[in-house]
Amino acid sequence: MTLVFLSARYPPDFIGGGELSTATIAEGLASLGHRVTVLTGAQKTRTEQVNGVTVRRSKDLYRLWAKPLFELRASAAMLPALQALLPPSAEILHAHDFRSALLLSLLDGPARVVTVRDFASICGTTNNMWWDGRSCDGCFWPNVLFRCHRVVEASPARKPFRVWQYKYNLAFRGRAFQAIPHHIYISAALRDRVATRSPIPPSSLVIPNPIGPEWLAPPPRQSSPPKAVYTGTVESHKGIAVLLEAYRHIVNDMADVSLDIIGAGDLRGYQTMARAYGIESSVRFLGKLPPEQVREQFDTARVIVQPSLWEEPFGRTVLEAYARSRPVVASDIGGLRDLVTQETGILVPPGNALALAQALRRFLQSEPSAAACGAAGRLRVEREFTVTRIAERYESFYRESVVRR
Repeated sequence: MTLVFLSARYPPDFIGGGELSTATIAEGLASLGHRVTVLTGAQKTRTEQVNGVTVRRSKDLYRLWAKPLFELRASAAMLPALQALLPPSAEILHAHDFRSALLLSLLDGPARVVTVRDFASICGTTNNMWWDGRSCDGCFWPNVLFRCHRVVEASPARKPFRVWQYKYNLAFRGRAFQAIPHHIYISAALRDRVATRSPIPPSSLVIPNPIGPEWLAPPPRQSSPPKAVYTGTVESHKGIAVLLEAYRHIVNDMADVSLDIIGAGDLRGYQTMARAYGIESSVRFLGKLPPEQVREQFDTARVIVQPSLWEEPFGRTVLEAYARSRPVVASDIGGLRDLVTQETGILVPPGNALALAQALRRFLQSEPSAAACGAAGRLRVEREFTVTRIAERYESFYRESVVRR
């Protein structure tokens, strides 16, 4: 098949896991013998071959990087450029982020697919989240004005623009996603949440993100003092305050434990909290690290923790932990619920510091228990989440749902 992926950004230009997943899926499909072209925005136009994939970086699609006040107008302005870039032999057009989906919705044809990675189809932002991390129940005026986390965090001068942007564009987003006949959701939790406010097309399927082969290199066998590792943005909706409170309880009866927090965000504020709890000597804030250093930190950890308060659409960190044979303690919410099982880790109620501390103790106090769950996680990744396995599922969806139709 001749496949065209549309992505606002493509590695090495990326924001997070979505772009990495798009690249690994494209390369996986190319390895199966398909002709894959990626059309993406860039500051400078060029075409290159990357691991069997033709990547056309276009300055004319650079607007996909922007956050316009008028999303329909911005998408329509890019439509001629997209039409000029499309290979005439393209059989399937597949958008891999919501801004690309908005653009793709303006084209005609049944062979259009979108991978839904966030809540943009039902939310003026992409997170469907109130300021305190709780799930939003819709972009009603009271929610947009007083509860939306992106509005609450904005400066007074920016608030009116954000309110306008999030309220005005939602109708177009809803129409755009409904115009694309085939949907892939990265988790059942995401699909089910979207379905509460928007119809799911009959031609839809849940296919999770893959884990890159670099994560599946055999992790070194290490025995070290008990340590937990968190990686992600260091913000309130990620449950960092709950994690620090849980560690305060743990340190009281396990003096040799430590916690590494990886990621950018409000480091100074949470360092102050750690000092107030008297655990500053046990907690390190490492900032944002490159993937190879994150893997090194995982390999010296006994457990990986994801204490999110909001509904994570997926939970890439969980797969990364499994790939390094590490168990996971995570909040029982969103896509995390899809990934963590009794064999591979522990789910705890979001925001419950005592339950989080109890679950972390199980692994911090017992290296054999951590090793057993880590081994089960590694086995699950090898069976279900490799690039080849996920690419095969995409291929099957194309053949059975898109091409056949």
